[in-house]
Amino acid sequence: MTAKTIYSKISALRAQPRADRPVRTLTPSPLAVLTEMGIHFLLAAVLAGAVTFAGRAPLGVSFVAAAGSGLFGASALVGACFGSLTALDFSTGLRYSSSAILTFALHFAFYDWRALRRPWAMPLVAGTLTVFTGVIVQAQEGWTPEGAAGLALEAALVMAAAWAFRGALAPMVRRKKDRPSAAARRVGPLALLCACLAAVAPITVLGVPALGLAGVGACVLALLAPERVLNWLGARPIPEAATDPRAQRLVQQKLERTAQAFRTLCDSLRSAFRTPDNDNDVATVFDRAAGRQCRGCSLRDRCWKTDYNTTFNALNDATPAMVERGRAERGDFPRHFADRCIHFPEFVAAVNEELTALFYRRQYNARIRESRAAVCRQYAQLSDLLGEAAAELSRELTPDAAGGRRLRQRIAEWKLDARATVYQDGRGLLRVEAEGPQCSVLARPGRLKELSAALGVPLRVELEGEDALSLIQQEPLMAVAGVAARKKTGETVSGDAGTYFKRHDGKLYLLLCDGMGSGPEANRESTLAVRLLEQLLQAGVDAPRALTTLSSALALRGEETGGFTTVDLLQLDLFTGEGELFKLGAAPTYIKKGGNVQRLSGKSLPAGLAEGEGTALDRFPLRLGAGDCVLMISDGVCPGPEDNWLRERLAGFDGESPKDLARELVTRDLQDATDDRTALVIRVDRRG
Repeated sequence: MTAKTIYSKISALRAQPRADRPVRTLTPSPLAVLTEMGIHFLLAAVLAGAVTFAGRAPLGVSFVAAAGSGLFGASALVGACFGSLTALDFSTGLRYSSSAILTFALHFAFYDWRALRRPWAMPLVAGTLTVFTGVIVQAQEGWTPEGAAGLALEAALVMAAAWAFRGALAPMVRRKKDRPSAAARRVGPLALLCACLAAVAPITVLGVPALGLAGVGACVLALLAPERVLNWLGARPIPEAATDPRAQRLVQQKLERTAQAFRTLCDSLRSAFRTPDNDNDVATVFDRAAGRQCRGCSLRDRCWKTDYNTTFNALNDATPAMVERGRAERGDFPRHFADRCIHFPEFVAAVNEELTALFYRRQYNARIRESRAAVCRQYAQLSDLLGEAAAELSRELTPDAAGGRRLRQRIAEWKLDARATVYQDGRGLLRVEAEGPQCSVLARPGRLKELSAALGVPLRVELEGEDALSLIQQEPLMAVAGVAARKKTGETVSGDAGTYFKRHDGKLYLLLCDGMGSGPEANRESTLAVRLLEQLLQAGVDAPRALTTLSSALALRGEETGGFTTVDLLQLDLFTGEGELFKLGAAPTYIKKGGNVQRLSGKSLPAGLAEGEGTALDRFPLRLGAGDCVLMISDGVCPGPEDNWLRERLAGFDGESPKDLARELVTRDLQDATDDRTALVIRVDRRG
């Protein structure tokens, strides 16, 4: 998981407009449905009676094609049939009613066909069916050149009108994939208005409705006019309906239920896991050895019945030395017992075999316990992560009304086709969400600077996509970093790995890992640790949980291969300067504030060795300001306890070039390069 695959989705859900944009719900009220059905009925009835030219009135069929196949389409069909049969003569009204019925029936029957969802699919169907019914009528009346030309012109009008009407009905379309194109939404309202005016005020010029002819011209001009001209006139595309905010709550509830399920699973596994009963008692070693060697011995009854206490004490005396050494020897047993046993060498050999088996069983049980505990920890950590994601969704952004007004004023002054809203997050930091064909203009350096001045805080681009833009408040602090590394003499690669990065919320991370040993194997382990930690931190996982997860994963991985990795992690909030240093077996870290240098060293085990429910982390809270420096090193830079030379060099560092300081530290005394050397230096500055 990454920042752009987790946080961006959560941010998109959180940033849904709530204050200054209407939100269309997924389940409208019955009154709203009835109202929209009535609108479709009336419009279809009016358009069905609009005679365009030569007694032809195909606009009702066009409106039915644009209305769809649901309740609104059915209402439009009833209205079109009503208007055709009442406003036109019977034969003409019957023809257009038949075309409308066939159009709706085909759309209703084959609604799931993907081809019918294309912008020109239903207009083409309506035009074809209009031609079909027209051919039947024309065949009865007789074909003439004027009739054929009129039929072709009528089909073209039906298709063009259906395409434009679909754009006019865009606000009533709830499914995003069924929405018309931007061009249709641009000319649709104008085309529908002119068609209705032509129907109620049938003024003709040379037999053609004047208002209809003027509407055709206006639609062509609107379609061909540049975007800047339309923005100046105020003719903007109708914005798409916002996502129902209940979807956010549904996602939140699903995450919470999933987190609870993993937590329950973790608890049930912990209660179900029991230590395997593999008779780990040391006494079983002698019992099993005696069962193998003493069963057919002539002295069995004397040793295990008559002199049982003597035998028991002899074996007890031999146990401590045998267990400490890992095998039994003759001198571990009292002399009277060794001399009396007629199969003593064989008995000692059997004891050693059983003792080895006991140690193997103990090791097996320990691994079983560790593996089961690791599984439980992973489920618990996954539950925590899902719970944090759900909590992130519940933290809504608060609209900033004053900032929103200033932002919209600037957008209007620049005549941009963009819509934007200003929010404040839980920390009071500003966030701008913009959408529209020209919202990318806001990301240009000049415009961004003007927006920052208007809102009173510096802004930077967080995410930029097609017709969408997210701006967030810029951090007042910044860090200049320098990294230098040198491999151990004789090795091809360094066993150290490090990186630094800034997260979307303004937190800076500085990370250095040192794999066990040197060379390719150590490099592979340290690189893996750096990559896993970076992915976890970028995804929003807090540092302690990320380090615990890494340590558990490396412990399981090291069961077969062995090995461990030290971890040095600095987390710094560039808004406040507050930070924290985490260590797992890492070399000391040095903090320079003014002319003073502070050394921070821990006692925790490296990742992969520190195993358990609560992995022991060394944690040091920090507060850094402009001019402060942080130095992280691997143990090859300063292998011994004497570090006065390093403290003096850092204290005298003027902060000009962290890169030069890091290079100087790793190249000092190259003849003593018995280990890999890596140095990471950052200097905190205030943004100008």
